[in-house]
Amino acid sequence: MAYIVKATQRTDTGKGKVGRLRRNGTLPAVMYGHGEPSLMLAMSTHDFDRLLDQIKGHSPIVDVEIDDQPAQKCVIKTLQRNPMTGGLLHVDFQKVHPGEKVTMNVPVIVRGSAEGVKQGGMLDHVLRQVPVRAAIDVIPERFDIDVTNLKIGHSIHIKDLGRTDLEFTLPLDSPIVAVLTPRKLTEEPTAAEAAAAAEAGPRPW
Repeated sequence: MAYIVKATQRTDTGKGKVGRLRRNGTLPAVMYGHGEPSLMLAMSTHDFDRLLDQIKGHSPIVDVEIDDQPAQKCVIKTLQRNPMTGGLLHVDFQKVHPGEKVTMNVPVIVRGSAEGVKQGGMLDHVLRQVPVRAAIDVIPERFDIDVTNLKIGHSIHIKDLGRTDLEFTLPLDSPIVAVLTPRKLTEEPTAAEAAAAAEAGPRPW
C-alpha cells in the first residue's frame, strides 16, 4: 500500500518564520538524498498526523508529492516533537532512488495464541522491530509471525523469516519471539549466581 505525503517547497527560513508556519497548522520538513541538494518543504500538520496513525506497525516508507510533481519514494528518518506537548515540530525525509539500499527497522506483528502459553509458559516478544538493509522496493511493510504452534522452550529466529532477499544487521540466530518455561520465570538464583551478585555489590541504579 502506498502512503502519500503532499508537500510544497518553501523558502521561509529562520526561527520566527518557521514558528508562524507551525502556528498556522503547517509542518516544516526537509528532504535530502545522496548527492542531491536538500529541499525545504511544508505540509499540513493535521494530514501528516493522520498518516502517522495509518502507518503504525508498518515500515516508514512514503511517497512524497511536492507541488503536484511525480511522487518521490522516501523514508521518514526523523520526527522532531515538542517535549512538553508531544506535538510535531519537524520531519526529515530521506529520498531513496530505485535499487538504492537503505537500512531500517521493520516492525514485527505477532499473531495467534501460542500452544506453549496455554501450557503455562510466557510469550516473550524479544524483537518488536528487525533491522534490515535492502533496496527499498523489497523491504516489507512488516513481518507477520504466527506463534500458534510455538511450544514451551521454543523460539522463532530471524533465520525463520525465510527472507534471503534481505540483509539482516543482527545475527540470523537472534530470537524474535520465544515461549519461556515456567521454571525460568520462577527459579531462584543458583548459589554461584548469588555469590557473584554479592561480590559485584549494589547496582548504581
